[in-house]
Amino acid sequence: MALDCMNTPSARRFRWSPWILGCLLLGLAGCHVTLISSYDPEMDQGATSLQKKMDAFLTRLETHAGESQAHYSWDQVFYQNYLVELRSLRLRAQSDNTNEFTAKQLTLIMDNFEQLRLAHEAGPLPIHTIQATRDLFNQSWQAIIAQEIAKRRGADPQ
Repeated sequence: MALDCMNTPSARRFRWSPWILGCLLLGLAGCHVTLISSYDPEMDQGATSLQKKMDAFLTRLETHAGESQAHYSWDQVFYQNYLVELRSLRLRAQSDNTNEFTAKQLTLIMDNFEQLRLAHEAGPLPIHTIQATRDLFNQSWQAIIAQEIAKRRGADPQ
């Protein structure tokens, strides 16, 4: 007895699959999928502001290396205020689930900031450490700012 291939259940499903595939493709063509957040001017401005504050702080430490103004006791308020601003910016990034890159980057900055605070609390920072710290923070802030600039221009930021 010959098998009727077109009347088997799998053959009927096969006949319908091009139609289903076509509907899916039409449906997807009309969808706009966002994999990354849109430009956030507050994130751009906040990141730029915090980068400037960190650079000014490290420049002051570098300028006064070996003097009493370079001791941790002079900078406790800076550390407190900067951390509050960092947390606020990270909370803003975490509030948008498509902004995962920025949220992770800000968490890394917070970790590095805590390491800086602990090192400074242990004693005055040598100039080469201050310079390396500036480079580290600038790279992190640059990654966030570059991504925001790319979003503003409509380019793929990654």
